[in-house]
Amino acid sequence: MYKRSGRILAATAALLAAAVFLLIISILQARRPSLTLRQNGFLGANAEAVYTRAGNGLAVADRDHIALYAVSGKCAAQAQTRFREPKCAGSPLLAVFYDALSPGIETLYPDGTHKSADTEGPVLFADANETGLIAVIWKNDAGRGTVMVYDTDLTPLFRWDAGSSVPLSARTGGEDLLCVSSQTGDGSRLHFFRIDRAEEYLRVSFPGEKLLDFDYLDDGMLAVVTEQRLLLLDSAGEAAASVSFGSQRPMVCSAGGSHADVYAASAEGGTVTVLGSDRESPMSLACPAGVKDLSGCGDELLVLYDNGESALYSRDLSEIVWYQPDRDADRVFLTPNGMAFFTGPAGVTLADFGR
Repeated sequence: MYKRSGRILAATAALLAAAVFLLIISILQARRPSLTLRQNGFLGANAEAVYTRAGNGLAVADRDHIALYAVSGKCAAQAQTRFREPKCAGSPLLAVFYDALSPGIETLYPDGTHKSADTEGPVLFADANETGLIAVIWKNDAGRGTVMVYDTDLTPLFRWDAGSSVPLSARTGGEDLLCVSSQTGDGSRLHFFRIDRAEEYLRVSFPGEKLLDFDYLDDGMLAVVTEQRLLLLDSAGEAAASVSFGSQRPMVCSAGGSHADVYAASAEGGTVTVLGSDRESPMSLACPAGVKDLSGCGDELLVLYDNGESALYSRDLSEIVWYQPDRDADRVFLTPNGMAFFTGPAGVTLADFGR
């Protein structure tokens, strides 16, 4: 009887030990991606490469190549280039590439197609929206900026020669809207157009404020980040919501879908602020470390900290999971299917947060 009880106790202890071991393993695995791909067909690692999300995949450019990759790491399209300072922007339908301060743009498509378009001067900025419209700014002969909007196949749809304004960035939204930011002598300005007309229909000024970034959200609201605040503008250019950064200054921002996300910091610490287009009260999170980058997609926000950690949050900033990427990762791109690309000088790591 004693030997049988001893065997039972021994078996129970073994089961408990196995359970504890499995629990430890599961906790450790929660800090690792369930799938990791290192440079699986991606352009070779180099410090000059730049990356951006394109649909569920990744667009990559360096001095000699441009490429568009599926989420699996398979190359969907590529081309040879001679860029001195590569830049890229992505959308679900294409990726657009350019050499900063050189003429011309290149586009790659998921079906393997490669196209190009000449510009009349060096390209200063390019962006592609969710429907594949491409907005480009180049420096014209007068030393000013020209804004051009192209269709997905690079057919020109709209042109604005900015005149005395100095356009800095341009983004298109639903219902064929275009917004262009410019710098003025006493602050910043936003110019609004409909791309089927040449005339500016609305202008919003920000006296004494430097505008850092802006983008359209799904419902047509425009998320705007200045050095002082994050705000949402309605179709009339009125502020429907506004959040002040106080003594902090914005360092990293991400806007798109239904939310705008900003990391702002001061010597005392940093805060991530999330403002939704439903205009409910903004959510904020005191960060445990500095933030290198953040990427929002759907109902989730991925934050890359400068202490070697990253964290996936829900939009109310509830913690979902922590993960330790390569320490040299400096950008993150969260995709709609729960995959995330971590990029840096050593290349690309793909992590699966979808499980």
